[in-house]
Amino acid sequence: MNTVEEKLKRAQKLITKNISTEEMLEVLKIIGVGMTADEIESYRLWGDYMPLGDEHPYTKSERYLHILWELIDKVPLGINCTFAIPFRQTIAKNLFKKCGEGFVAAEGCRFNYGHQIEVGDNVSWNMGCYVDSKGGVSFGDFAMLTEYVKIFSHGHSEGNHMERDYKRVVIKDFAKLYTNCTILPGITIGTGAIVATGSIVTKDVDDYVLVSGIPARPMRRRALESTNPDDYNQYMMKNKLFQK
Repeated sequence: MNTVEEKLKRAQKLITKNISTEEMLEVLKIIGVGMTADEIESYRLWGDYMPLGDEHPYTKSERYLHILWELIDKVPLGINCTFAIPFRQTIAKNLFKKCGEGFVAAEGCRFNYGHQIEVGDNVSWNMGCYVDSKGGVSFGDFAMLTEYVKIFSHGHSEGNHMERDYKRVVIKDFAKLYTNCTILPGITIGTGAIVATGSIVTKDVDDYVLVSGIPARPMRRRALESTNPDDYNQYMMKNKLFQK
């Protein structure tokens, strides 16, 4: 098992919705992490200690898949896209509530409850995105996050920090969220809509509208040369690599 391709194939066979401790240890070995069964079984994540962790606790397998998602960014193979992108795709298909084909996530993308995330086909997350999925987040086909986008689906009481409310966020087909924008709980970003860099979205965004600012306001219609979504070329990589 010397080549990257061989390592990837082996890891993909081991990563399933019901990954066992023994299979987890094998995957860790493949990516260059040495741990014992006792060590990995003792791991607890941030989400384990949140109030939602009591209402919807991770299964052992879900916790393992979260750990793998985090660890791949901390080992040399994590910067080899030939390995890391398909590796993350495999985790997402087995951890997310739904994951379509062609999901691409760059390094540094994080989330807290994978089983609360729904992803359509050819969804892209660029480097450093954060998806707070406590209240649920869904992404339509070809939805795209660029660098350091932040999505939140829960908020806190001002008077009692332990009181939280959860509101689902929906990012529809072909929406694009640009660098360092923030989406607040309960928001729907319409089909083909664009959120400009650095914006904070506090209200729903209509289809094919570009919003910008703090708070984000409608600026204009999205500039399109064609009404055929196939012409948008809304892929993360050149030549549709890792996508379809």
